[in-house]
Amino acid sequence: MKRLFSVLTIISLFLILSACGGGDTPESVMNGYFNILEDYLNDMEKADSADDIVGAIETFSDKMKALAPRMKAIMEKHPELKGMKGGKLPEEYKELNDRMQKLMPRMIGVFGKMMKYGNDPKVKEAQGKLQEAMSSFE
Repeated sequence: MKRLFSVLTIISLFLILSACGGGDTPESVMNGYFNILEDYLNDMEKADSADDIVGAIETFSDKMKALAPRMKAIMEKHPELKGMKGGKLPEEYKELNDRMQKLMPRMIGVFGKMMKYGNDPKVKEAQGKLQEAMSSFE
């Protein structure tokens, strides 16, 4: 469970410190990420079985894999956003920073559900797939 929390925290910080590219703006990609994260949190908060948890994780994983190319492109286009101190974007991205801060307590709340179902083999398998999806951001 601690590992999943660490992975999600690192990913969240990575995504905050990153920004996207192509025709995208940092705001559009980050808001896309936040929308994906909110959907995941909603699914996890409603989950009341291991199967529900698996579904939420798999959906989140799929959406994150789809977002990865956009995120990589913005990092290439805006390298100055890499490695921001304190896990925050520059002041001009205040709304994005504020949105992330509002999501953090919900992320922490979801970990209780993960603790409850974390030993289920299907949940463990889904967590492995999520970690694989997150490695696509590297």
